[in-house]
Amino acid sequence: MVVENDAINRIKDLTNSDVFKCQAGTGTTAPLATDTGLETADSNTLLTPTIVVTDKTIQVTHTIPSTTGEDKAYSEQEIQLNSGSTSFNRIVHNPLTKGAKDEYVYITNIFFNSI
Repeated sequence: MVVENDAINRIKDLTNSDVFKCQAGTGTTAPLATDTGLETADSNTLLTPTIVVTDKTIQVTHTIPSTTGEDKAYSEQEIQLNSGSTSFNRIVHNPLTKGAKDEYVYITNIFFNSI
């Protein structure tokens, strides 16, 4: 079976309409498909992302401004759907301690394709 481009773009549009906010945290446990959110979320980073939608792609940009999270060692990030009731993804990376002048930017590209 081949999923046609119109269907792929419909799935993309439905996902895009559900993107709510993004959040970062300090958890370090490896992500699993069964995760339901961040391990150790920082509520100060719960922010509305910038979203760019193109054919079969959603780019979600989560910017943590310099005024947020000084001295925190961020190591995980997520995209939330449905007013925050569903976690779309969770990434874990090496901890990065945020300085007072640092701005952190997470960019997630979500590609929809039929194989």
